[in-house]
Amino acid sequence: MFRNQSLDEFLTELSSRNPTPGGGTASGYAAAMGAALVEMVANVVSARDEEERRRLGPFIESCDEFRAEFLAMMDEDSRSFETYMTALHLPKSTDEEKIARRKAMQEALKSSTRVPLRLAARICDFADLFGAVLGEAPKDIASDLYVGASMLEAGYEGAAANVYVNLAYLKEPSFIDETLSAIRQCRQRVRRLDSIKERVGELLGIL
Repeated sequence: MFRNQSLDEFLTELSSRNPTPGGGTASGYAAAMGAALVEMVANVVSARDEEERRRLGPFIESCDEFRAEFLAMMDEDSRSFETYMTALHLPKSTDEEKIARRKAMQEALKSSTRVPLRLAARICDFADLFGAVLGEAPKDIASDLYVGASMLEAGYEGAAANVYVNLAYLKEPSFIDETLSAIRQCRQRVRRLDSIKERVGELLGIL
């Protein structure tokens, strides 16, 4: 799907009037770029020192796995929203059709909420790992680490926004409450990226 397009093809699709890809898909891509930049820094650091190579080896493998997961979520987000668009266009001539349509739309909205919520949570998981293993970098590549953290943060903010926009149209109180609790927990965890950016920013003289 979109993850297999060239960058130019993807951006052309993103800029079109089509409902997909949209902000949720772009959020997955931002997170993947962030993970890739963090991995790049880890690869550079590990190549300079044998001890660091051994320490960072497992982390580099994890970066690969997270990056692949974030890319997969790009397409998941678009597919879930397309399901909603399909439900939106169901017939509504009779009472039975209207009920079926509303139910299908609500179920599709739940799916469209779960995908960005999972993306937000996985970005937080990566931020925890990132901060514990590679919270700083040599000055000559520190800007790459800063950009990586910023891209992950952008991916998180986009995912969170998509969660909230879908919740505004959902009618099931228990689902709304559970989702709000989960995204609020993520909000606390993602602050790890701010602390990383602050440390790296001080090194670069940004702050």
